[in-house]
Amino acid sequence: MDDTIKHDVEMMEHAGHAADPALGEPPTLDEEKSVIRKLDWRLMPMIFVIYSLSVLDRSNLGNAHVAGLDESLGLKGDQYSTLGTFFYVTFILNEFSVCVILSINEIVRQLDIIFQSAAAGWKHFPAHIWVACIVVAFATISASQAATQNYAGIVVLRLLLGATEAMYAGVPVYLSFFYPRDRVGFRQGIFLSGSALANAYGGALGYAIVQIKSHLAPWRILFLIEGLPTLLMAIVAWFCFPDDIESAAFLTHREKQVVKHMVSRDQTADVVNHTGLRVKDFLAAFKDWRSYLTGVMYFGCNVSFASLPLFVPSIISEIGSFSRIQANGLSAPPYLLTFILIIACSFISDRVRMRGPFVCFFGIVSAIGFLLLATTEAAAPRYLGIYFAITIFVCVAILIPWVSNSHSTESKRAGGFAIFATFGQAGPLLGTNIFPSREAPYYRKGSWISFSFCVLVAVTSAVFSFLLHRENRRLDKVQSEGGEEGVSRRGFRYVI
Repeated sequence: MDDTIKHDVEMMEHAGHAADPALGEPPTLDEEKSVIRKLDWRLMPMIFVIYSLSVLDRSNLGNAHVAGLDESLGLKGDQYSTLGTFFYVTFILNEFSVCVILSINEIVRQLDIIFQSAAAGWKHFPAHIWVACIVVAFATISASQAATQNYAGIVVLRLLLGATEAMYAGVPVYLSFFYPRDRVGFRQGIFLSGSALANAYGGALGYAIVQIKSHLAPWRILFLIEGLPTLLMAIVAWFCFPDDIESAAFLTHREKQVVKHMVSRDQTADVVNHTGLRVKDFLAAFKDWRSYLTGVMYFGCNVSFASLPLFVPSIISEIGSFSRIQANGLSAPPYLLTFILIIACSFISDRVRMRGPFVCFFGIVSAIGFLLLATTEAAAPRYLGIYFAITIFVCVAILIPWVSNSHSTESKRAGGFAIFATFGQAGPLLGTNIFPSREAPYYRKGSWISFSFCVLVAVTSAVFSFLLHRENRRLDKVQSEGGEEGVSRRGFRYVI
């Protein structure tokens, strides 16, 4: 049997034999529904709002671009494109650093409290402190962009912004501490939909802000209005974020038992004590080929998607039928549609327990959108192409729970997410440089490159689904034949 499969099922077998009596009686269906509703109302609004604000703070650069940022700071050539690249350089390094440190040796492992990846950080530090500090940092840095006077100044701030926002990327791991694996996908989809909604209202807000008459340049007002209010969420995070199941004051003792039962179902979870990061499980993710194949898909998605918030307003304004101010407003509807699609598809994929078909379908839809942008010149098909192209983010929302479903322990999921995020966030290093201003107004090269990566996502997801289906059949066969040592009796299977 594949070593990585055997590791997962051995952990499941251990979970089956090590049930703690402190968990109490198994919950009823009504108890589970009641607890999940309570978790949804207490966790999801905070998580969603903070993420949407963080995305707004990173993507409002595109709105500032059409509001006069380049002219005020004297940006030339491809300097605007490189601002997006600088953000992702530190974003990636901040997630990757712990992977390097943990790979060196056990002694150096003690330094990972300083060089923490987003996923592992949520295992090591109290969530309320972790999130509050992150929010204060990225809100302050984002608002400070309003004070920049030159290219060097905004480069430094974009580097710092990338480093701090990387720390919030571990939310999918955090959600897996509270929700069973057959329910977490929808919640992770809600979390990710905050990005689409942020770009939607960011476009509308940008349209309104640039109308303000002031001695300050419109783009400076944009950074202040969209950055400073975010600081309020740091207070909310400090007092409201539970660190783990035991510290969730809004749950009764019985409700905590119910959550522990749900989270332990078909996986191994740190439900009795908050044990921190298990290094052996964390490193096991680096030996699992599934971690890398999902990373390749995420890379393809981000090449296509990460550049869109920076360049969609420019693409719309250069269609020829709209002013630069109108372009900010018209960038909102495509993101609003994507927000709705993310919520709907995340819900449905949880119910049917399938991920691959959704990723494949929207990879194809997005490819069609970029094909329209690459081959047409008229306003209508190009604007329609933007609607289609942005749906690539639905793939990201489905990929994240797919990663979570592919690893059986919290610490291994943290390692899997570290690989997934590191591969994926390398995509914007390419994506933010494929729409240079000299190729306006049609940006053919960038559209063709994005089209190619959307096709890669669709094909890879189909192959990945087939491979997981084959592994599930092998597990079915082993179990039906009486099992082999290390094979779980509790029915662990990969979600295709």
